[in-house]
Formats: sequence, structure tokens, C-alpha cells
Amino acid sequence: MKAIYKSIALLFGAMSIFSSCEDFLTRDPQDSYLLDGYLNTDAKLKDYTTQIYGPLTWNGFDDKFSWCVGELYSGNVYHNFADEGQFHFMEFTDNNSHIANGYTSLYSVIARCNHIINEVPEIARRNGVSEDAIKTAVGEAKMFRGMAYFFLAEYWGATPIVLDNSKDVAGDLAPEVTKANRKSLYKLIEMDWKDAEEMLPETRQPDCRAWKASATGMLAKLYVTMASCQANLDDEGSYKCDDPKAYYNKAIEKGEETIKLAGEDLDLGFDEMFQPGTESPEILLALRFEQGVYAQGCSRQIQFARSKKLAGGGDAYGGEKGLTFSLLKSFEVSDNRLRATSYYFGTRAGISKYEGTDKASDLSDMDVYGKKTDLVYTLNDGSQYYYFLNPGKSLKPTDDEPDLAPLYGSEPMSAVFNHCRKFVYSVKPLDSPFSIDLTIPLLRLADVYLLVAEAKMGIETDDPSLETSAGITEVNKVRARAGLPEKTKIAFCMPDEYVADMYKGKATVEDVDGVPQNIEASCESWNLTYDLMLERRHEFALENQNWLDIKRLYYRDPKKAVEYIKQQDRSCTFGEKYQAGKTDDRGNLSCYQRQYIINALSVKANAINPAQKPQAEEGKINYDNLTFFLPIPASVPHTSTLSQVKDYCDALEKGEYPY
Repeated sequence: MKAIYKSIALLFGAMSIFSSCEDFLTRDPQDSYLLDGYLNTDAKLKDYTTQIYGPLTWNGFDDKFSWCVGELYSGNVYHNFADEGQFHFMEFTDNNSHIANGYTSLYSVIARCNHIINEVPEIARRNGVSEDAIKTAVGEAKMFRGMAYFFLAEYWGATPIVLDNSKDVAGDLAPEVTKANRKSLYKLIEMDWKDAEEMLPETRQPDCRAWKASATGMLAKLYVTMASCQANLDDEGSYKCDDPKAYYNKAIEKGEETIKLAGEDLDLGFDEMFQPGTESPEILLALRFEQGVYAQGCSRQIQFARSKKLAGGGDAYGGEKGLTFSLLKSFEVSDNRLRATSYYFGTRAGISKYEGTDKASDLSDMDVYGKKTDLVYTLNDGSQYYYFLNPGKSLKPTDDEPDLAPLYGSEPMSAVFNHCRKFVYSVKPLDSPFSIDLTIPLLRLADVYLLVAEAKMGIETDDPSLETSAGITEVNKVRARAGLPEKTKIAFCMPDEYVADMYKGKATVEDVDGVPQNIEASCESWNLTYDLMLERRHEFALENQNWLDIKRLYYRDPKKAVEYIKQQDRSCTFGEKYQAGKTDDRGNLSCYQRQYIINALSVKANAINPAQKPQAEEGKINYDNLTFFLPIPASVPHTSTLSQVKDYCDALEKGEYPY
């Protein structure tokens, strides 16, 4: 991908970036007269439209918001720090800075796309740029404008539509803008993606740029989403599909067309798909970042890396982050997506048996040095990385291994026994550790297969918890690439299996008279049931898709969506086992226990003998705050006009929408 910022830095510098939430509707995105001396070749127009693919433009959305909601709030990732951790614990409000950044970033994307759609064609024609190049540029802008509005509709629900950020519209009509209902938003998104379908090239493009399959694939996702809207919701601007099966059929048609365009085979290099500088043919639409100054590239590596070794020498903010324990232990041992998604300790089977009954989970029994095991990972620079449960304690020099500790320095143990791997490959940053050349997929071919399966299942049964063989061929296509056996039936979302007293703990405590007292503690848990929701979690973990999947369940059956989230057991964390004594020098997993049990035992011990102090509790999820539509940021003026919700479908279809 060209480093376009060297050639048009002055133009980008002249752009009006949204400086506050107050002007997210009214800022003119570009001083167009500056383009007259620049947009005079097809190549320069192509370079110019690269801005809508990610660099700088999508930073406020991608930097934190996308994974705070897509991974933390959805229950895929454990994280407990500041405004970010509020999403995991469901404690955010409309003052959360990441909600504000995500919301205004999407309108910044829309403003730039509007500029390319409304103003750039005239300038380009005046300077002799070809009609084919102009058509492609407008198609790309419509593709990403639709994407921004899709995110707004799914995260926030009813929200304003702005199709023209020119000074006249911004100055004269901005005070009149109201929210559009979700029906209007879906209509606009469909119109944009249908236009993109006709305007974009029919063959795959270099640098993961948008092409026809990008539009047909996203139309399939839109139609599955619309077909899912079957429940009577009380959200502002709610939408209910008038014919779900017709829209499921539309999704199948567009999905199968996409598969035919893209080729039926999934990319076999699952792990390589997420490494810096790669262009997997499976990725049909993506944010495409470059190394460079802050916000030109992607910050995902530094946000999720466990150590400086994994951050290419930069700081690392992922020490306590990891897949939630319920998600981690739901992977089948043979699923090759686990290694690509998570740095984890030992075998997956060993992780689930936290009391150390499986010797495969004991580092002292593992001969890992110089051998390929589940503890060894090859990084982007070709070096080997050995993952240890608690290196801060276990990586100490010995006579046999005097250079052991200097390998990585002190590294933290995650409270969920693993750390995030996707997009974390130790690429060395150039100008800023927050700016890495990563490709963040918005749509992959595997997604299209599973969307077609979901549509076929939706036609077969209205009950998302009922198993069916419909769509199983497409599901097995994805499972085959993961190295897993075929299934014969699948449901969209079945209730999880309740398991009482899955975690148990025992201890002996002397009372004030010195008499030993035995105490016990246990807690309930659930085992995740295999269904399409779980298959999608395994396939797209850390790609910010899970919340969109949960929303489709919510649209079909709100009560099932609430139950699904509450049964995730997402607060399950671990600490040093109560009364375990000195931890094994190699970090024996049997020395760790669920934090809930540790606290419960310590509270009972304190009641027997006040000299025994209670230990920290496991963090609790505030399910009372669960909401399926995010609040409009407090920093956006909540005017009486902006509080209104209207249906603009007719105006959009007739080309008479005024804003």
C-alpha cells in the first residue's frame, strides 16, 4: 500500500477534523479549492480516496471504541482498566470518552465520504480524471458511508442522517436535523451498498480495497440483520421487518453471489490473515492502516500486547487483558483458531482443570525449550516466543538456563490465564507504537458462509434455540478450515448448560483457640452450548463482530439475548490459591484458583478467626445496566430537535432528503 501521506500531507493537513462533539454535523470536511492543483490523474484520485480506508479517519472508532463494545461489552474479553473496563463491567454512562470518540469518528468518516461523493467528481472531471476512476472513488465512498451508518444503527439505533456537509447545508439546515429511525437508516445503507455494487470493480483489488464482493457481502449481512428484526422492541425509532423470510432469501442470494465472486475456498492461512502487511484474499472489506505517525496506523498491537517483546519494543497495555475464561475453555482442543486468537498456557484441556489434576498444565513437566509445543509461538520477525503462566515469578535464571529471565523481562499473569494474540505479532513500530500497518477485517468470506447458514436456519425455524440441518453445509465449510469434524445439526443460539459447583475449594483454618476448622466454598457455572453464536465467537473473536451477532439475537428474542449475556460467566478470574503457600518456581497452574472461591474461603476463615483477613472479591458485572443501544454522548448537544425521531424512507428513495 502506498504511503499516501507523503504525497498529500498538505491536503490532509488542511482538512477540518472534528474538534468537538458539538460540531459533528456542521463541519465542512475539506477546503475543496486545494484539490484543483492536485486531483489531475487517476492515480492521485485513488491515493486521495485511501483516507476513507482507515488512516487518521477511523482512528477514534478503531483505537478503543470498536473493541470496548465489540469484545469487552459482548463478553469476549476480560479487561478492568478505567473507561475501557467500564464496558466489561457494564458501568459506562454517556460520559464515557470512548463512546464519544466512536460516535464522532463515524460522523467524521461520513463527512469525508460525503465530500468524495458530492464534490470530488466535479473537481476530478475538470482536471481530466477518467470516468472509470471517478466511478470507483464514489463507489468506495458509498461503501464506507454505508458502513459508518450501519455501525451507528447497530450501536446507537436512531441517529441523524447527513448526506451533504457543504457550508450551505451545514449553516442553514443543521439546526433542523432530527434523528432518523432505523428503518430509514437501513434504507440508506441498502441504497449506498447497491450503488457501490454497481460502481466498484468486479474483480478483487490490491491492498484489500473495496470491490463488488464487498458490497454484495455486506448486503447479505444487512438483509440478515433486517430479517432478524422480528420482536416488538421499545427502543426509540424501532424497526420490525414485515417479511423476515423474504429478507433471509435476499441474504442467501447476495451471500451466494459473493461466494461465487470471491471463490469458494477459504484462505488456509488463518493466523497469517491477521499479521501486519498481509492481504488475505478472504478479506472482502477492511480498514487498512499504515505504519507512521500517531493515528495513521492501528493501535491494536500496543493495546493488546502482554509485554514489550510482543509490542515490538513499545509499551504494552494488554497485561490484564485476555479472552474471558468462559470463551477460552469453550474452544475444542483441536481448533486451530485458538492458537491464532490467544496466547495461552499449556493445552486447552489443562486450562479448564485449574486445580492441576491434568499434568499437561504443569510447566515443570513440560520440555518446551527448542521444541514446538503449545507454549511456543513464532513472531512476525521470525523469533520464538515462549508463553508462561506467570513469568514475573517463574522466569528466573538457573545454572542450566542462565539467560532465561532476560528473554522478555517481567511479564504479568492475566487473571484469565491467557492473553490476546490476533493482531499482536511484535512488529516494530516506526514513528509511533500506536501506529502499526494492520488490516482490520470488516467482512471475511467465512462471515458470508455463516450468514448464509444463519439465513437458511431462519427460514427453517423461527425459534433461534431449535436445532436444524439447514445451513449446516456452510457451517462445516468454516469448521473444516479450523480442523474440526463436521456437525449434522445446529441452532442459532441454544441455552447454555447449567453446571452446579463447577469450581470448589477447601481449606483448614485454626480458630481463636487453635482448633482446626475445615471450610469449603463453591460457585455455580455454565458450560457453553455449541451453536452458531459460539461458532461465530470462535471464528471472529477479537474482530469486533460479537456484539453485532448478539444484536441479531436481541432483535429476534430480547429475553434470550439477556439470558445469553448473563450466562457467559464473564467475571470468572483467578488468583493464587487460598493457603497455597509458595508458588512453584515454574508457575504451576495448580497453585491458582477462581477468585470467587478465594474470597469465599477467606470470608469464612475471617468469621472463624478475625486474624484471617478477607481477600479481594471477583469483579461483579452490573447486569442491571445492560442496554442494547448505546447512549448518545453527553458532549453532543441534546437539543429538542435532535431528540425527535422521524421516518425519512420516502424522502431518501425519491432523492428529496434535505440534509
